Amino acid sequence: MTGPVRALSSMTPDEVRDALARFRPEYVTDWTEWVATHKSDRPATLGLILRRWQATRPHPMRRTRSEGRHAAPYLEDLLASAAGPVEALRPLGLSWINLRSAEQTRALRDLWAVFAGLTVTGSASCVGISKAVMLVTYGQIGPALDSQVRGRLRIRPPLDSDQWIDVLEEVGADIRAFEMLHGTLRRVAPPKYASLADGRLYDMIFGPGAT
Repeated sequence: MTGPVRALSSMTPDEVRDALARFRPEYVTDWTEWVATHKSDRPATLGLILRRWQATRPHPMRRTRSEGRHAAPYLEDLLASAAGPVEALRPLGLSWINLRSAEQTRALRDLWAVFAGLTVTGSASCVGISKAVMLVTYGQIGPALDSQVRGRLRIRPPLDSDQWIDVLEEVGADIRAFEMLHGTLRRVAPPKYASLADGRLYDMIFGPGAT
């Protein structure tokens, strides 16, 4: 089990805004590119961005069908497999993820299983899986669990979907605790980020550059 996460709820609104201001601009550019990507181009763009983010290091990541020199599945196949779980999660906000349905629990577990297959050999870690999930849910489910974020949250890397869901529940509780004191995270964020989903905002607050 993950211990209590109190990273956000221990911050003031000004500290949150300062952290967002320090977030590395190249990651903002990557996000803008992803959001603007046409559906037909999503597999290639997903691969491009995840490689920039070193999501599966040191293991090689799967490619699109046209790029790949490996056996199936290709990135198109992973996105197709993720589509149903993403749709099931669409009504669910991160701050009330503790109220999810049994179907949505299955959807989270399914997404973990799908993106564990990001690598050609072996299995992707929580880093690659959580980065891919954050992208395909357009920031609804986050944060990406790289070493910096895990360090700020003081958590161990989840090794399976149930441990990951525990982390998401703690993050949701942390957001609720912050919002009880200061209002919604989106209202606290600068206007240019106010349209972002909570998982993406949480990732930016504790992610690269926000030290």
